[in-house]
Amino acid sequence: MAAEQAVAERDEGAATKLRRFMDETAPSAGRASASPRFGPPALTDLFAYWNDLPRRDGMPDAADFDPLTLMQWLPDMTMASLNSPDEMIFRLVGTRVAERMTHDPTGTNMLDLLSAETRRQVARDMHEIGMRPCGYHARYMNVYGSGRVSHVQSIYLPLRAPVGQPCRLIAVHAPEEALEYQRPADLTICATSIDEIVWIDVGYGTPETA
Repeated sequence: MAAEQAVAERDEGAATKLRRFMDETAPSAGRASASPRFGPPALTDLFAYWNDLPRRDGMPDAADFDPLTLMQWLPDMTMASLNSPDEMIFRLVGTRVAERMTHDPTGTNMLDLLSAETRRQVARDMHEIGMRPCGYHARYMNVYGSGRVSHVQSIYLPLRAPVGQPCRLIAVHAPEEALEYQRPADLTICATSIDEIVWIDVGYGTPETA
């Protein structure tokens, strides 16, 4: 009983921390849409496949999502678990994503790769996706470990995890042409700036329409 009580108290504490985080930080401003408003085919293909899956309370089950259906874009896809406002663990990282980042971050905290200036806001937006639920289409800047600097477009969509596990986010990423090359660095820094956001309404509204 003592162990069960300790687990319950831990879970309650985590839920309280998450509620406080959501209340203290507003989601990013952006446009509202029923589908991706711009971007390459990888983004619209992922959304179309996700949108056609059976959805319970606004999101498909992770078990129903088959990445091999999108084999063409699988190398540019990632999946992460929303463990907490401080921890979003990569469960899947496509080969082209790993190549661009100059390492494979599978199993690491996605937030550790973000710019200090955008980390908290991105964490808040990612939790909005899973808790509302809704989609998120963004254009932002990455500075890669190779020295390459370029914009990237990504779409993030929620997946319902098995009972007792945190919500997952599936995403596909489409880099644009390099703007410049800097001196190589040890790490890739993602989202040094965020230039445009579209919140996608999947039946539960968006921060822009709530």
